[in-house]
Amino acid sequence: MDSATLLWLSKKEFNKVYAISFDYGQRHKVELKYAKELAKLAEVEEHFLVEVPHYKSVKGCALLDNALSIPKGDYPVNEPPVTTVPMRNLTFLSIAAAFADTLELEYIGIGVHALDTPYPDCRPEFVTSAEAAINASSIFVAKSKSRIHIYTPFLGMSKRDIALLGKSLGVPFEKTYSCYMGTEPPCGECPTCLQRKEALSFL
Repeated sequence: MDSATLLWLSKKEFNKVYAISFDYGQRHKVELKYAKELAKLAEVEEHFLVEVPHYKSVKGCALLDNALSIPKGDYPVNEPPVTTVPMRNLTFLSIAAAFADTLELEYIGIGVHALDTPYPDCRPEFVTSAEAAINASSIFVAKSKSRIHIYTPFLGMSKRDIALLGKSLGVPFEKTYSCYMGTEPPCGECPTCLQRKEALSFL
């Protein structure tokens, strides 16, 4: 629901919008089916589907390692959950930056929000550091003396805030998917299912 709201907001804020989705061996790969439909509905310039094969060898994350169980209930307090994918947002932003570099785009959007999520790569300090690294390595920036910005409009917002914004933008939340289990219908018990249910209950 965060990415879909970001997509609809980007369509409002920018003239040309591209979408990118990642197949990284995630347990909830079904989300890619929903992503394709959303990109089509949003009429993006192009939707890139990128495989990130190295994550298939990473152990210790419940979203990647079938030997681990997806937890039920709320996220843990003050520690990254077992569903944390190591360096995921750094990897995704790096790949997205390569596309932005060749397309000469000045903004890369990501729907991170730090208020009610325990993931370390959703914090403002991560975004600042990633943006600095992208600009330091960009061909487009070196040639044009321009700057690539990581567009993070949801930093400082809660999941409820994002849901309310999405409603105002006409986001079809019924066509979004959030479950860590990857089942259809969603399990309704994992942390992201519970967070989604609470956020949408206010609409």
